[in-house]
Amino acid sequence: MSEKVGKVLAIDDNEDILFALKLLLKQHVEKIDTINNPNLIPETLANEDYDVILLDMNFTRDAISGQEGFDWLQKNSGNRSKAVVVFITAYGDAEKAVKAIKSGATDFVLKPWQNEKLLATLSASVKLKRSRMEADSLRSDTGALCMP
Repeated sequence: MSEKVGKVLAIDDNEDILFALKLLLKQHVEKIDTINNPNLIPETLANEDYDVILLDMNFTRDAISGQEGFDWLQKNSGNRSKAVVVFITAYGDAEKAVKAIKSGATDFVLKPWQNEKLLATLSASVKLKRSRMEADSLRSDTGALCMP
């Protein structure tokens, strides 16, 4: 990522993770917002249009199943911004990664992450979000042209 592109929302209950993400990403993205409580997701998404959501999979202490992340992914699948979701977790395995992609996440990043890999993932995710928006716009323009 050479120029600052994209708006990112990072959601994790660990303040140290959020601080590290903000420190890294502020040099590479237009905007990085962080929240430590997933219950704030709907309100946050109602107030800002994000390109990418970095979503932790576990919020309850001692939870390693990742189910909370899947629940939040499902609840927010209809968010107005159609932001691309990238899961981030310390408790990852191939089964969770496959389930994440099948559930609608675009990618799956393990903690601790490698900075260059995370930046590449975010760059690709921003491009995907923008491509989807262009496709939606073209579809609606085409639909309007076809109307009598």
